[in-house]
Amino acid sequence: MENKTSLAKFACYWGSIFGSVIFLYQVLSVWIHFSGTFFQTLLYSLIVVFAMIFAYTKFRQTVGGGYLSFGRGLGLLSLMSLLMSAFFTLFAFVLVAKLDPSMLQEQINQVATLLESNDMDTSFLEEERFYTIIQISFVFSNFFFDFLGNFFYALLISLVFSRNNTPRFENLNRQEDTNSRPSEEQSPKDENPDNQNDQQPTK
Repeated sequence: MENKTSLAKFACYWGSIFGSVIFLYQVLSVWIHFSGTFFQTLLYSLIVVFAMIFAYTKFRQTVGGGYLSFGRGLGLLSLMSLLMSAFFTLFAFVLVAKLDPSMLQEQINQVATLLESNDMDTSFLEEERFYTIIQISFVFSNFFFDFLGNFFYALLISLVFSRNNTPRFENLNRQEDTNSRPSEEQSPKDENPDNQNDQQPTK
């Protein structure tokens, strides 16, 4: 039967693998100018859902003996979500630090334009400390919203897949009942063959 240690190791292992896939997918999307499109977001969601369904069913068969409760399944997928969101956050950091450093600066320029149009001071926008705060806020906001979406998928998948679960001990009991039925249903004729010979009429 599964335990907390095996569940955590399993979630960390597959969460790291699929997290790496997500990281490479996001980097590739930026390089081929596919990032930010509807289909890129849709494909990302499909990758996350596939990863969770794969991990859930594999854990249920290999560790849970064909059974995984809603709570354990949600714990497994939540930990996976945490790791996959961490890899997504790593991508967000690489994006603003290396791949597209001008992205945040363009947003800051838009804020400066808005403030100037309202006759407000914009000198603080030029401070390096402010830019660092914006970077940190961008990275952590990506983690928060990505994990929120992943947790929703984890909750939905755990709810759907746990409805058809049957505890392993119930499966064993059913199998034992099936195996014991033929011996219990033997006819009296088979049990006492000598009595049959005694009851035959004499000629």
